Amino acid sequence: MRLIVRHSPEGDGRHVVAVFGIGLVGGAVIRALRSHEIAPAQDLPLDWRDPARRAADLTQISQGIEALAPHLGPLKALDFVWAAGRAGFAARHEDVEPEIAAFRDVVSWTRDLADALPDTRHTFHMLSSAGGLFEGQRFIDAQSQPRPLRPYGEAKLVQEGIVDDLRTTMVAHVYRPSSVYGFSGPGGRAGLLNTLVDNAKKHAPSRIFGGLDTIRDYVLSSDIGTFIGRRIAQPDDVSRTHLLASGKPASMTQMLRIASKVVGHPLYLKFDVQPSNAGHITYRASALPQDWRPTDLETGIRQVARQLSLSFEAGARRR
Repeated sequence: MRLIVRHSPEGDGRHVVAVFGIGLVGGAVIRALRSHEIAPAQDLPLDWRDPARRAADLTQISQGIEALAPHLGPLKALDFVWAAGRAGFAARHEDVEPEIAAFRDVVSWTRDLADALPDTRHTFHMLSSAGGLFEGQRFIDAQSQPRPLRPYGEAKLVQEGIVDDLRTTMVAHVYRPSSVYGFSGPGGRAGLLNTLVDNAKKHAPSRIFGGLDTIRDYVLSSDIGTFIGRRIAQPDDVSRTHLLASGKPASMTQMLRIASKVVGHPLYLKFDVQPSNAGHITYRASALPQDWRPTDLETGIRQVARQLSLSFEAGARRR
């Protein structure tokens, strides 16, 4: 996890942001806040498996928050961003249970820290998953009820319930992004688009778990980071749940066509005979936040392909 310090929105002290998970979306949040960072960020560990070690790590994080740039004034605001998670869409129950346990511990620690710092404004931000919650549903809007079909979606729903309880003591935002794509940096989790681009350059096949007619709603990770960064920089006094989709779904065929056009190489594809991720998921544009500005799919793919190419070139030079 990473601690970032900024001037408080009121300009009379410190504003610390604690980001748990610095992968695809967490990294995008950090980049969105970077222009406002006023002291070196601090990276601290958080154990996923051992509760005793995790408790010790959280104590160290509390100390880090107190000690970070005290010369800038009193701690006026503290935002917690949960963007962590190693389990993917196909995770089993035994994969998601440790993540739920870690999340419960972090939320409990958040409550304790808020009690210990009563003069500080506290806000919690949780990354959920619209795809996990609404898999197989069409025309999702604010009235749609989550009906998860997998352990991954069930885990997100449990975590959202924990956040609902937290809302009795502080402002808490839940973000439900649809199918996220983007560049997470060297060593980050390889999503579908990253895999397609990488394998196209290597003339290697990419395995597709959906059908050619599978409809998805793709959103760029940097758009999500910018949106959450705005919630952090301009705090809201009301807890909200935000659906972050494009409102412009695309079939797998359309997405592959754009990716091939952008990359400039043929895509080598291997489709599952019985696809395990073929359910359509679409969203109504009317359910999206008014200040949400998603990048169109072709522009987003071009951005990611360019970032991936630069990363590949830098890796080749290092070798």
